[in-house]
Amino acid sequence: MRNITILLALVQVVFATSIHCANCGRKVQENISFEKGVKDLKVDVPSKQVTVTFNPAKTDTVKLKKALKKLGYDAVVVDYKDLQ
Repeated sequence: MRNITILLALVQVVFATSIHCANCGRKVQENISFEKGVKDLKVDVPSKQVTVTFNPAKTDTVKLKKALKKLGYDAVVVDYKDLQ
């Protein structure tokens, strides 16, 4: 039997959002963290940015943007990069 190694690259996306207070940041942190495929989440309220590291086999920027919209926040991708 052959051993097959599959490398799962992660993706990091930064969203500019409409969050404006600590409660907004907490709401995003508590909900988006549990989205399928999310590995890491950083919410920066002063800059109104949300940085999400995720497995692209399980989610994508469109789904994450929809999840933010469902919470009541607008989101625009400002940075996107593959992590190795």
